[in-house]
Amino acid sequence: MANFNTHLNTAVIITGLGSATLLSAGHIDLNSALWLWFLGSIGGLLPDIDSDNSTSLDTIFNLFAFSAVLLVLHYITTELVIEISFIELIIVPLLVYGFMKYIIRPIFEWITVHRGSCHSLLFLVLSALLTTQVTWQLNTKAAIFAWLAGGFVLLGGLIHLMLDEIYSVDLSNVRIKRSFGTALKIADFDNKLITLTSVVAIVGLIYIAPPTEQTITALSDWSHFRFQTFNFTF
Repeated sequence: MANFNTHLNTAVIITGLGSATLLSAGHIDLNSALWLWFLGSIGGLLPDIDSDNSTSLDTIFNLFAFSAVLLVLHYITTELVIEISFIELIIVPLLVYGFMKYIIRPIFEWITVHRGSCHSLLFLVLSALLTTQVTWQLNTKAAIFAWLAGGFVLLGGLIHLMLDEIYSVDLSNVRIKRSFGTALKIADFDNKLITLTSVVAIVGLIYIAPPTEQTITALSDWSHFRFQTFNFTF
């Protein structure tokens, strides 16, 4: 199995090239490219969220907690139109962070096993659709970026699973390790409840997903693509 640095570095390189390509094609601006690069890099760590006490789990849950804080503050200020005082601005994030860290995380660790449901294509699709939906809700005018955000999370996750499978083959002794086939799988059919719940959630997210027509049309246009360096344009 590839280690944390291998997963992170590989995801950073590949998703960075992907976001740079979209930027060169004129599909996104620089800020969007950086966000997609970030999301793809996080996607490269995502399958190891089921590994208790791992660096990936700590990193991802801290990001989840931070994201939850931002979403709650966004909902309070924009949807409920409530002004938050300085004290509330401190208390609300602390409560949300504590809820994620001391309630959600222990429950998640209890119901998951390493290389179980999270090491599957089903989980990656679910994560990508969730990312798409959250991004779209935060900015309803950005359907294209929402789909790209979900796509980069999916790309990063696929990189992770493929690396784990590659590392399951010992080329020096020309043998296949026992871990081969446990990373890149469609779903964890041993845990039928989680698999069924994931399928239902995916169907629901597809039903409420942002429109795809504009995204497909926009991404099919590569007429503005150009190769760039720091000083020259070819």
